[in-house]
Amino acid sequence: MARFLTPLLAAAAALLAAGDGSHATQWRTEVFQHTVMPESALPYSIFWFINHDHTNFVSKAMATGAGRLSTMFRFNYSYNYSSPTPATDVDSAAEAVVSTVFFREEALRVGESLPLHLPAVASAPLGFLPRHVADTIPFSTSELRGVLAMLGIAEYSDLAARMEETLRTCESPAPQLAWEASFCATSPEALAEGAAAALGTRDVVTLASTVPRSGVPPQPYTVRAVHPVDHGARLVVCHDQPYPYTVYQCHGTGPRQARAYMVDMEDARGGAVTVAVVCHTDTSRWNPEHVSFKLLGTVPGGAPVCHLMPYGHVIWAENGRRSSA
Repeated sequence: MARFLTPLLAAAAALLAAGDGSHATQWRTEVFQHTVMPESALPYSIFWFINHDHTNFVSKAMATGAGRLSTMFRFNYSYNYSSPTPATDVDSAAEAVVSTVFFREEALRVGESLPLHLPAVASAPLGFLPRHVADTIPFSTSELRGVLAMLGIAEYSDLAARMEETLRTCESPAPQLAWEASFCATSPEALAEGAAAALGTRDVVTLASTVPRSGVPPQPYTVRAVHPVDHGARLVVCHDQPYPYTVYQCHGTGPRQARAYMVDMEDARGGAVTVAVVCHTDTSRWNPEHVSFKLLGTVPGGAPVCHLMPYGHVIWAENGRRSSA
């Protein structure tokens, strides 16, 4: 797969430099769809993260936007006992957002009202790097000091702390069960290959929310349609993490241990959004202190816990048919 993607990214960069950005976006999406994932296009939100302004290296000058890391929101999706950060570590400023991310599955009914609040998207300053660039940058806590020096980031800054937190999340112990795939991807190639390997097939579909990059202010939305996704036995769910360049942390679900939906919603003024939703039906091995249990009044092994997918987060699934409910 990598042999297809690297020339794709290089060609897309040349096209962006030569012509209209919207045409380039359409072109690179179509090429990815037909050569790498013939049954499904990669969500545009991932292409939006890709940085085409460099070819073979990164530098301090390219990392001048690293201050945006401080505004990248961490949605607190880590739920395993091995999570390197406290499952209840949600400050008061983030609580209003997190409280709308998790909900019960019975809320996914036409006519039901769901509160929604999403912060504006803050992309990584270096963007999503192609593999031949990303692989030249060390990605481990043991080599973090050198990476900070490379990018001109102060060693004891808040930004460095957020980078270390992301690295520790990616270095957390491997799952005990074979089907619990867990990996971090630092390039589009690694992301696609990791998801395909976890699902055991390249015939996959990708699901992502259609919401504004500028965010969604807190307000109730009415559910207009719920589309269960026929996704086979497993899902791979990927969330972007705070880092100078785009990093996705992905985890797989066990056989029949999650359900996916695409949900059409509308606010009081008729503004429409479509959100991708994952409902975890087996939470028996989750950290009992996870924020979702406190918000929903449930416990590990209890009622399914659902969460929406913010902009740029993506669900990978075996190819199937989408039904309506």
